[in-house]
Amino acid sequence: MSKGMKKTWIIVLVIAIAIVLWLQNGGSGQYLGVNDSASPAPEATAAPAAKASKPKAAAPTPDTRTYSQMVQQYGSNRIQFDDRCQASPTSVTFKQGASIMLDNRSTQGKTITVAGKQYSVPGYGWQVVTLSSASLPINLIIGCNAATNVGTIRLQANISGQ
Repeated sequence: MSKGMKKTWIIVLVIAIAIVLWLQNGGSGQYLGVNDSASPAPEATAAPAAKASKPKAAAPTPDTRTYSQMVQQYGSNRIQFDDRCQASPTSVTFKQGASIMLDNRSTQGKTITVAGKQYSVPGYGWQVVTLSSASLPINLIIGCNAATNVGTIRLQANISGQ
């Protein structure tokens, strides 16, 4: 094989790898999402009385991680929603306290509901949710926009402590 032919094959290989990586990211560059850890079963607590001084508002820290970094971090702790609000996978099991990624693969924003708690997820965005419940095991029903019961999360006790 000549040197010119080797260079041609190397260029073709580099282009093919770049195309594969581009397609895995949904066909464009970075996606910025929403990272808001929240519990689907919040408990109400009384807030202490506020002093007369003016409280300082905490500025939220923007999430600068790319979509690829989020997918790598959450791996199988991710539920994707397509343009028809179909969840994938439709049935999963997680332990109490697990953080999962609600991943919107549609161009349109979606309102995703987990056990009655609503999360607004922008188009091609995501939201991180921490799962918890006072009674275990429990099935948490997932909804997407007007569709109800598009998936189920079986939440189990975390007896290993991990």
